[in-house]
Amino acid sequence: MNRSERLNDMLQFINNKKTFNLKDLMEKYNISKSTAIRDVQSLELLGMPIYAEQGRNGKYLVLENRILSPIIFTVDEMYAIYFAMLTLEGYKAKPFEYEISKLEEKFKEVLPIQVKENIEKMKGLISLEITNHSNFNSYLKDIIQGIIDEKNYLVSYMKTKEKIQITGQFIKINSKFGQWYAKFYNMDKQKIQNLRCDKILSLKVVKDRSSMRLEYLLSLLETYHKQANAIQFSIVVNDKGKDLYDKEHYPSMSIQKKDEHYVISGYYNLNEEDFISDYFLRFGRSIISIRPYTLKALIQKKLDIIGRHLNNIN
Repeated sequence: MNRSERLNDMLQFINNKKTFNLKDLMEKYNISKSTAIRDVQSLELLGMPIYAEQGRNGKYLVLENRILSPIIFTVDEMYAIYFAMLTLEGYKAKPFEYEISKLEEKFKEVLPIQVKENIEKMKGLISLEITNHSNFNSYLKDIIQGIIDEKNYLVSYMKTKEKIQITGQFIKINSKFGQWYAKFYNMDKQKIQNLRCDKILSLKVVKDRSSMRLEYLLSLLETYHKQANAIQFSIVVNDKGKDLYDKEHYPSMSIQKKDEHYVISGYYNLNEEDFISDYFLRFGRSIISIRPYTLKALIQKKLDIIGRHLNNIN
């Protein structure tokens, strides 16, 4: 291990500690005391937040702060991080929006000229499929931190045209088809709800109610959606149907190949008949068979409504 490799490894080794001494470094890296001292001085110059305490073994403390120790990236790793950042461009609202902007500025400041030129060329050659997120929400960062810290919130929420207040914990957030959604455990109703993040009007931390362990709340997600009277379905589709499924599907569905076709199976609750019939309506002639018959009837009813609508317009 050469010196640059040793310093990089040492950064990671020290970053996980609150204190260390020269003896730790000497034993781990098989180096002399004078070499260990020089390495620590080099780490300080690189920005490692450490300071020395007097003592026979040369004790050092790692300062607690929000600045991470320097990390060395390869050029390919820099490309990967930069293009991961580009996938966020379609989001009108995103967690850590200010920090992402500052990160991009730092990239532009430190990247070598040749690497910057290559990135500009690749931006013109690589097209990333991004769903445009048109709705703004200013609470995404708070929601994420609240999930990590297991905080209870009083949430003001716009439901249809009515403002309501609910108390509970956020469990998970996800982005799908142009919207941010949050899984939320309603403490009063003792059930999980799916909230649209742009409909959240305000958040207030609740300190007088005990929070629940995140691991337990995550375990509830596995069964929270399916109701006792849910209806199972099985739809056989061709290759085109498989492509449509890949572009949009939901946790209550799965797909498996059977002979030369594909079977989409899952369930829907009785209050989701409109949703499920609209979803499969777009599969059109890629559908080969539908079970149960009640789902087929729902789709046919939608087709009749569309047909009458088209007949009534100019």
